[in-house]
Amino acid sequence: MDQSQAEAVVSQSDFKSSAIAPRLYRKDATLWSQDQTVQKDVAAFLGWVDAPTRTLAQIDEIESFAAEITEAGFTDAVVLGMGGSSLSSLMFASAFPNSKGLKLHVLDSTVPGDVLKIDRSVRLKTTLFIVASKSGTTVEPLAFEEYFYQRLTEELGDQAPQHIVATTDPGSQMQARAQERGYRKIFLGEPEVGGRFSVFTVFGMVPAALIGLPVRKMLEAVTALYNDQDAEGIETGIWYGELAKAGVDKITFLTSPEFAGVALWAEQLIAESTGKHGFGTLPLATEPEGQPEVYGADRTFFLINTESPVTESFSSITVTIDSPIDFAELLYRFEIATATAGAILGVNPFDQPNVQAAKIIAQKELEKIQATGTLPELKFDVESRELAISGSNGQNVGQALASFLHNHNSGDVVQFLAFLPETDQTTDQIQSIRTATRDRLNLATAFGYGPRYLHSTGQYHKGGPNNGLYVVLTSEDAEDPQIPGMGASFGQLKMAQALGDIGALKDNQRRVVQIHCKTTDVNKALAQLADELHVAVAP
Repeated sequence: MDQSQAEAVVSQSDFKSSAIAPRLYRKDATLWSQDQTVQKDVAAFLGWVDAPTRTLAQIDEIESFAAEITEAGFTDAVVLGMGGSSLSSLMFASAFPNSKGLKLHVLDSTVPGDVLKIDRSVRLKTTLFIVASKSGTTVEPLAFEEYFYQRLTEELGDQAPQHIVATTDPGSQMQARAQERGYRKIFLGEPEVGGRFSVFTVFGMVPAALIGLPVRKMLEAVTALYNDQDAEGIETGIWYGELAKAGVDKITFLTSPEFAGVALWAEQLIAESTGKHGFGTLPLATEPEGQPEVYGADRTFFLINTESPVTESFSSITVTIDSPIDFAELLYRFEIATATAGAILGVNPFDQPNVQAAKIIAQKELEKIQATGTLPELKFDVESRELAISGSNGQNVGQALASFLHNHNSGDVVQFLAFLPETDQTTDQIQSIRTATRDRLNLATAFGYGPRYLHSTGQYHKGGPNNGLYVVLTSEDAEDPQIPGMGASFGQLKMAQALGDIGALKDNQRRVVQIHCKTTDVNKALAQLADELHVAVAP
């Protein structure tokens, strides 16, 4: 790791890695607060620090299970989860697609098209479903579980439970449900390890073992970092914590394609941990690289297996990953760095006080849908052909969006939040709009699919600095399967979540617009948006 620029910040800091390391590794809650109530809350979630040592004690069971599944003829595994319960699997699947194990898929979207894509891309008879939820009550994994339990039962009858694994905390509703239904296996997590810090518990290591990664060696390497009180992660946390205090609060990740998932995982870890009380560091994942002049003074860079001349003018860190062992060490150091940055920023990095607000509003919207069987009527300020917008005005939707974006301040970030089917074409189109916005306005940009981002950057959006311009994208659905036992469809749940987040953003005085695709042809609508926006901002 190139720490040359980071050391300049560290040397000016009152925080020294030599002073932080002993306190962090012995799980001293006073590192984060002098308030005894906060200390108690912090102490309850410090199990992640030495979690690799305990998971290593479970490694025989994990490896034996992975071998059993392969011998039983399974070819695919699908993780049904959200946030920390799924992002690690998404990361492993993209980083090591050629591992000698099962093909790993991840479903962390309530958008009907994404649910049906998984359903139609795997052969249920040879697919293992891993339902991952610490509480067992999180709405998205619960909906996925009920949908695929019914689908498996329809196709496999009494053998359906043998195709499901539950990963959850002891005593959860999911554990009780898994025992009652006779799921093939139950892996129990640790209540004192929060979801976004759970990669080295069974939530991360079971899927990693199923795709053939050397999880034993990975855990041994990370345990060695813990035993040695490794300082590299602490120095990284000091680096970006001090920079954030100085206004350089956006970490731009530049990665080789296979490690883009690391940026998405780090996005949740860092944003949800630090984005509180008006402070925070925002990781920017998957932003296309630009010329140096399009980046503002609020940027720093983290490079993984890539080089870039852009960073010559900015503070940056570069790492190289050559093996799953390097990969594991980087992830643990990210956890250490994030905890350290929380101490420097004076926030509790292990809670998420603003996430619940969007859930409450979404639940109220969902209850309305359950009572009436229909979506609430959407009201818009401007409509043009395939598009409609609320929250801004103009002659057409593109002009209204341009008007909204031009009302920005230095240091703002434009966030594109898409409750749309996740396809390569949709991603490319939004990335193109994102890049054009950055290059024209010289503003940082972010892009996340919903509802994934609600459990990733959602805390930062409401609790971090009020520097966001939020563009929430929704659409009609070509097909919309029902969720068994929920009294709603996936499309209705998706829209309730989108409306819940818009309401929570407004309640926190954030600037937000909703753009709705009035058609099921999302790509046609996005092409129209790009054209209208281009005309609106042309000189």
